[in-house]
Amino acid sequence: MSTNSKPLPRLGLGCGVFSGAYGPITQKEVTDTVRTALENQITLVDTSPYYGDSEIRLGNALLDLKSEFPRSSYQICTKLGRYGYHKADFDYTAARVVTSVNTSMRRLHTNYLDIVLCHDVEFVDFKQVVDETLPQLFELKQQGLVCKVGISGYPLNVLLDIAETQQKRGKPLDVCLTYCNFNLHCQVLADYTAKLHEAGVKTIIAASPLSMGLLSDSETPAWHPAKSELKAAIADCANLIDKFQSDSISLTRMAENYAFSYNKADVHLVGAKNSNEVYCALDAFSRAQRLGLAEGGKYPDAGIQRLFEQIQSILKPFASYTWPSPPEDA
Repeated sequence: MSTNSKPLPRLGLGCGVFSGAYGPITQKEVTDTVRTALENQITLVDTSPYYGDSEIRLGNALLDLKSEFPRSSYQICTKLGRYGYHKADFDYTAARVVTSVNTSMRRLHTNYLDIVLCHDVEFVDFKQVVDETLPQLFELKQQGLVCKVGISGYPLNVLLDIAETQQKRGKPLDVCLTYCNFNLHCQVLADYTAKLHEAGVKTIIAASPLSMGLLSDSETPAWHPAKSELKAAIADCANLIDKFQSDSISLTRMAENYAFSYNKADVHLVGAKNSNEVYCALDAFSRAQRLGLAEGGKYPDAGIQRLFEQIQSILKPFASYTWPSPPEDA
């Protein structure tokens, strides 16, 4: 039975990287990463059956660390319904809700889950989500196997429709997780935060501050769904930053400074595959909070502030742009 009622931290650990899809990672590295996160009050861990072996590796790490960090000292968020890339790989039936929750608990070595989200709800028929999947998940909440029920996805209009329907039915969502919707190139989440709360959503989690690598200092992944005009604009921004020639700023750092300063999101998720990346995330979050760029704050260095304003100007035409989800090949 669930017993964890602690408030969520402002920064959570995204554990999708534990799958190895972003490069090789050992179980020891996973355990060290989780230990560093928990030692620094990053007490929410986010995973999913869709993320390869992420649940298994995270569960093994938490088991290894149980003498240092008892179950009550952290919160687990996992998902259900998505088990592959294509729509055919989704299963939102009531029966699979039960088996998925039980499988996740077994993998994560726990007898309850703090948060369970219906994964990428836009891929699935709306009526099935609200008439079959969520009712079964709320039943598991009633049984004490799940503390908080929610949804995840990319198109915010879809998430809001589900949240409003749940509110009308007297079963408001506890949590809503979205990604790539508040960052340097896109601020759509700002138009939806208040609406989601008005629809009864208690906690909004924002993920992917670097927009799935689009705002990273590394090369943009070839599979990234953004349109070519946005990719070209971000390349222009990267060139401007390179010409600025300062060790104190980069595209990644500027993106983190902005995204992590959006305080209307209750929790920000950040992925990390080693302890150093956890420390970097903590530094980035702290720096962003000091700057407060999303709330109208400014860089203390006038040159960097001018550079930031140039980048904002380049990306302003894309502030409301989102790519199609599901993609055509799903």
